[in-house]
Amino acid sequence: MTIDSDLLIIGSGFGGSLTALVAKQIGLRPVVIDRGRHPRFAIGESTTPLANLVLEGLARRYGLPRLLPLTNYASFRATYPEVMRGLKRGFSYFAQQMDEPFKPRNDHANELLVAASHGEADADTHWLRADVDQFLAREAVNARVPLFEETHPESLRRDDIGWVVEAMREGEPLRFRTKFLVDASGEGAWVARQLGLSDATATLHTHSRAVFAHFTGVMPWETIYRRDGGNAADHPFPCDAAALHHVFDGGWMYVLPFDNGVTSAGFSLDPRQSPEPQGMSPDDEWGALLRRFPSIAEQFAQAVPVSHGGHLVRSRRLQRRFTPAAGSNWALLPHVAGFIDALHSTGIALTMFGIERLAAAWERHWNHPELATDMAEYDRLFQAELSFVDLIVAGCYRGFRDFPRMVAMTMFYFATAIWSEHRRRNTTEAPRGFLCGDDPALRAALEWSYQALHDPTVSTDDLTAFVTSAIAPVNIAGLCDAGKKNMYPYMV
Repeated sequence: MTIDSDLLIIGSGFGGSLTALVAKQIGLRPVVIDRGRHPRFAIGESTTPLANLVLEGLARRYGLPRLLPLTNYASFRATYPEVMRGLKRGFSYFAQQMDEPFKPRNDHANELLVAASHGEADADTHWLRADVDQFLAREAVNARVPLFEETHPESLRRDDIGWVVEAMREGEPLRFRTKFLVDASGEGAWVARQLGLSDATATLHTHSRAVFAHFTGVMPWETIYRRDGGNAADHPFPCDAAALHHVFDGGWMYVLPFDNGVTSAGFSLDPRQSPEPQGMSPDDEWGALLRRFPSIAEQFAQAVPVSHGGHLVRSRRLQRRFTPAAGSNWALLPHVAGFIDALHSTGIALTMFGIERLAAAWERHWNHPELATDMAEYDRLFQAELSFVDLIVAGCYRGFRDFPRMVAMTMFYFATAIWSEHRRRNTTEAPRGFLCGDDPALRAALEWSYQALHDPTVSTDDLTAFVTSAIAPVNIAGLCDAGKKNMYPYMV
């Protein structure tokens, strides 16, 4: 059996399904194939204002009104109560010391809270990916996009039209012929590997691996914080209604609560400092990590893992990068082309930017030679943005041992993100690169700051002053203000 299409998408996660929906509205004939079946576990769960703004723009431009409720917490919960999500008001960070309980300080010098919304009505969400991915896949099917689940692609070759993918489904061979190929297969990177693309992971500065699961019974961090004397009244939002970060020398932990009592949590560790322990299961490693951090251990004292058969999962190195990310008649979605780390929740937004650019290119130049130029620009922007995110995240890892230096590095993320949000809301100009990642001056300043983190001649005050000056053109939220004591309310 042969299935013809304009666009063949490998992978039906949120990126693949959203790409298919948009392509269908443009007038193309998309087909999606996937090795698995929904619902299924996935991580990469935390949205941001930028991600929601791009999703809103896609929904409005391409006539997809059923996606609009996904763009803020209140409308999501009210419209699709069966699709699980969690409230995310912003980002909260707490500096942990090994073998010591967390000690709140009156000056909040070991905390950072940055708000991303005024309240629940315009807040972001954590996506329970099993639910959200399934919802978007069903939306694609309801839009009459053919979706072939439990279909295993086996080979890829070119033909006179474009591409041929040979696959197997339930023991039967299928042949897919298409003009344009999109890899949305996540870390499997099926198209990238079939094409033999260059593995450029060695160019990345960030090194991390993860131990993670979904849990029930996780105690709110604010309960422990208040009991131990923390002044939560100074917080611009409840610290648990956030992407909650516990950071420490050598890594960090994320805690993302959903509305159904399930919490996504995991440690991200630099394997150069914390190599995978030989002969120790992921469950045992998790327990050993908790024993090093008494306050986190208390937060998880009654926690029970409920994913993966009740066990923890351990990854190898998380980082990847392929070059190029696109060609004249193929493209990798950003999550396939490269990944850095979950720190600062950049993944969903970066994928949204990629989908937006592909859709615009198809609208302008489908079946025209100029599409190849658009794809070259897609690759250029993505590589610049990935490098920018990599330097921010790697810089934060370097700064975890000295929390004020980490705070300084986060300002590159928050300043560019907030400025980009403001620009999208208030101008009709074409979108800029993700986090201004293609801005030469900001990139140069970020590179200097990254190197300065390990330069003993550069004090924390000097680093902070340099960052403050560097981000000044985009710092519309009053960041780097010592008078705010690391507490930043929503300012956009």
